Order: sequence, then C-alpha cells, then structure tokens
Amino acid sequence: MTVMKSKRLAFLCCALTFLVVPVATAAPVCDMKVAVPQSARTYAKTGDQAAWREFRSIQDVPPLDTDGGASTQLWRSETGASFAYTAEPGEDFWTYTRYCFDETGQLARVSFEVRTAWGWSYRLEGPVVKGVLHTNSAGFFSTENERPISKPEGASDVSEALKPTLYLTTSKLPFAHLLAHPSQLSPR
Repeated sequence: MTVMKSKRLAFLCCALTFLVVPVATAAPVCDMKVAVPQSARTYAKTGDQAAWREFRSIQDVPPLDTDGGASTQLWRSETGASFAYTAEPGEDFWTYTRYCFDETGQLARVSFEVRTAWGWSYRLEGPVVKGVLHTNSAGFFSTENERPISKPEGASDVSEALKPTLYLTTSKLPFAHLLAHPSQLSPR
C-alpha cells in the first residue's frame, strides 16, 4: 500500500512539473541591464516634426532637438526577447526607457529613468501584465552620486514626466512601419 502511495505521489509531482514548466519557460528573460549590442538597429527622429529614420549606428544619429527628438536602439537577445532602448532629450530632463518584448512582440517588462537638470533623478522597473505596469522598484536618487533620496521638491510638478510611455506590442512602437522592411539606413 505504501509503495502504491509513493508511486502516486511521484506521478503527481511529475504531472505538476509538466504543467508548470511551460508557463515558466513562456516568460522571456528580460535582463534590463544588458548592454546594447553593436548589432542593434538604430532609429531616430531629430525633432517633433521630423520623421523616424533608421541609422547605421547610434553614433550616426545627428543631434536631437530637446523638443521632440528621440532615438531608439532595437535588438533581439539570445533568449528570444526583443529589447528597445529609447532616449528622449529635454531642456530640464532626459528620459531613458528600456522595453522588453516576448517572442510574440508583447511588452513584458519596462525599465524607466528620468534624469533632471535639478540634481535628482527617478527610476522604476517592473513587469507588464495584461497591459498594466506593475512596479517592482521605484525611487528618487541623486544624479551626482546615485544614492537614494526622498521625493524632491518640485517632483510633483512634473509627475506626468515620471511615467513611461507604454508600447504594448512592437507594432505600436512609433517607428514600427520601418521594422517590416529590411534595414534602410539613412546617412547622417
């Protein structure tokens, strides 16, 4: 009788493993600190009225206007996840957003940072589940020494700037129309 119960328990454990493993492997590995590879495709718009274009590298992107300019580097990792790293300059602050998309192009995780001219910065990171960002970590820090600080005076005045723009799929990226075509590089 005990041998039978042991076999049932072993079978149950194996069955549960098979049920759980596909769920665990379905989530992409989103290392949000991974370096942007040299092979990343580079897109930019130089100002608010400019169109998005592809460039050979981030070094070939002309200076971006602080009113609407943006650049993005896009690549696929060895784990199957796709990443987009966006930089948007501004007069008072720059924003940096890293997006991780699963193999179907769905947004899986976001890392966001705002660096201000006022000596403080803000960053957050977390998974995106059913179109909603669930922040795992968030906080203010000193731009000078990177140490955590309490919410600085004036941060409430720019609260909208402290929220990342979410592109829930790669097809929603502002330069998505360029992705379907082979690399069409623009000269500087």
